Amino acid sequence: MADVTITFSDGEQQQIEGIVIDKDKAEALRLLADLLNKIKGHPGHACGPKVV
Repeated sequence: MADVTITFSDGEQQQIEGIVIDKDKAEALRLLADLLNKIKGHPGHACGPKVV
C-alpha cells in the first residue's frame, strides 16, 4: 500500500485534541470513519485507479 499524507485544518486539529482530552471513544470512531472515506476516495496511483 502506498504512503498517504493527511493534512488537517485548524478546526479538525482542535476536534482531534478535544476527542483525546475528553476520551470520547464514539466521536473518535466517527472521525476515523470519515478519515477512511477521505483516504479511500483518492486514487492511490499517479496514473489513476486500477482497472480490474
